[in-house]
Amino acid sequence: MDQPASGGQYGSQGPPGVKSRASYPSSPRLLDLETRRYLLKVAARWSPLAICTAALGLIVALAAPIPGATGQLTTNQAGPASTRSGRSSLRGSHLRSSSSSLQGSNYQAGSSSSSGGYSSTLGSGGSSGSAGYASSSGPTSNGTSSSGSASSGVAVTGIKCGPGVRQFSWSVYAPNCVPAFHGNNGGATAHGVTPTTITLSYAIPNSAQQSAVESLAGSAFPNDPAYIQDMQTYIKFFNTQYELYGRKVVLKTFQAQGDYLEEDQGEDLQGAQADAATAYSLGAFADVTFPLFSAQPYQQDLAEQHIIAMGGTYMPQSWYEQYAPYEYSAYTPTGTNSAKGLVNTVCQRMAGMNAIFSPQYSSTVRKFGLITPVNPVYMDDGNDIQNGLSKCGVSIAKRESYSINLTTFEQQATSMVAQMKAAGVTTVICGCDPLIPIFMSKAADQQDYYPEWLTDYWGDPDTRNFAQDQWDHALSNGPQYPVNSQTEAYKAFQLADHGNPPAEQYYYVAYETLIQLFAGLQAAGPDLTPQSFEQGMFSLPPSEGNGEFGTWVYGQDVFDPVATGPVSWWSPSATSNFDGKQGAWQACDGGKWYPFDDQAAYGGPRQQLNCFGH
Repeated sequence: MDQPASGGQYGSQGPPGVKSRASYPSSPRLLDLETRRYLLKVAARWSPLAICTAALGLIVALAAPIPGATGQLTTNQAGPASTRSGRSSLRGSHLRSSSSSLQGSNYQAGSSSSSGGYSSTLGSGGSSGSAGYASSSGPTSNGTSSSGSASSGVAVTGIKCGPGVRQFSWSVYAPNCVPAFHGNNGGATAHGVTPTTITLSYAIPNSAQQSAVESLAGSAFPNDPAYIQDMQTYIKFFNTQYELYGRKVVLKTFQAQGDYLEEDQGEDLQGAQADAATAYSLGAFADVTFPLFSAQPYQQDLAEQHIIAMGGTYMPQSWYEQYAPYEYSAYTPTGTNSAKGLVNTVCQRMAGMNAIFSPQYSSTVRKFGLITPVNPVYMDDGNDIQNGLSKCGVSIAKRESYSINLTTFEQQATSMVAQMKAAGVTTVICGCDPLIPIFMSKAADQQDYYPEWLTDYWGDPDTRNFAQDQWDHALSNGPQYPVNSQTEAYKAFQLADHGNPPAEQYYYVAYETLIQLFAGLQAAGPDLTPQSFEQGMFSLPPSEGNGEFGTWVYGQDVFDPVATGPVSWWSPSATSNFDGKQGAWQACDGGKWYPFDDQAAYGGPRQQLNCFGH
């Protein structure tokens, strides 16, 4: 992961119309999904006795980003042909996309012209109207709604449209209502779009390390066939709920050639290119591969093929802009927003006050340390944090970095802990991967050092691998898990499948991915292209409050709408809502979620976080 990889069919410059490609190991977050895969790859080569529980945690940590709002709702790569033009957000370049006959087997799911017997409501989980939002989506000149207006008439769900009314009431993330469409939708408006279908691709994972990883992770490893099954169920339902202008979404899966674990290390890049070319040959308009199995090179090669990718995870804003209009994060906030949340937490709720969550420094005014990986992109993230803190008068007393190398983790952890202790650091900001804290927490115990830990968020199962006497006063920027049966994603699945539960534990990832995608398809109108999809996404209204994925706010250049985040604390004795086991993150401040862009909303300044009973 430390060595940048260039290459690909177009070298470092990228294809015509796409900005120059960043080196593959780029990542936004202090440590993102790519690092998880890297560590799993390394772990698979190590003694199962030594690291099996750690690897298990790495996989289950994937569940971490579900926001539980407590109490709140190859060289032969085929290039795109040029048959249609459209506005591109590649800032000045005009990309052209093609229509293509669909190849492979189709999954015929539902109908886009009727409700198919589904109710448009889901208990009391939402309202069909939200005053104050202007209708921002609807048919273009290619066709008309049943009433000839985008703001009045009856939707396919049976909802009577009007200003501020939503398409359905079972989700707080619903788009504005669009009357049922009648007329000419323009036919094959883009590659992957026909008069009757919109094709999604899904790469079934392939890796030489797969068996080893699955063996290490056990039941925590994602069940890909079950995940696809759940995704098909959601697609069938969504085809009846969203206005798709005479089309329906079909999902085509294919066996990946590339090794996603190798790709994340800048290896087997021809495999990533080949898979993107396969997605293109299947007629994909967008790709919805499970984020864990969608390596960054594959996502970037999809963009080169002019296919929308919904698998971006914690990438920086600049990355999405570079590959616009083809890259979106459908499951986590951007790395840029995550860093803002951490800075705001420190500036408003921790700076200038005693380190009350430390048993050793509870009477000492906080003195901050910062640890990040040494990789340039992570160092840049650390710089953003350090610079952000300096704006509110907070200095970093000691900053350390480490190499993501499992063979030296113990040695590096021992040294970093010693440096933090010697500098008198009371509060360690650890923008770390999910393995180094295992070694750091043990090293801290050995050195009789008990600081506050403000860490990157890893899920309940992973956090149980850390020394619990250290982490029982840890803080994080993630949520407390919700009770599955009470979530919108679970209830919507039951609505879609006649009361049956999802087949896969990570069903909510499929749900969050698809509700964003379908909302963008509806907002794009009948003249569907990557460019109109982008503008449709930018035009969507904010969510109706804070749902289980936080508050969503769209707008120009918003490639991920997640706009809020919580703060949580670790309890070694609490029962996890995720798996019913002991050890879980618990909500601070009564479960409040804070807007990343509004520092004052975090409270304070000089107001201690209400965690741990403090």
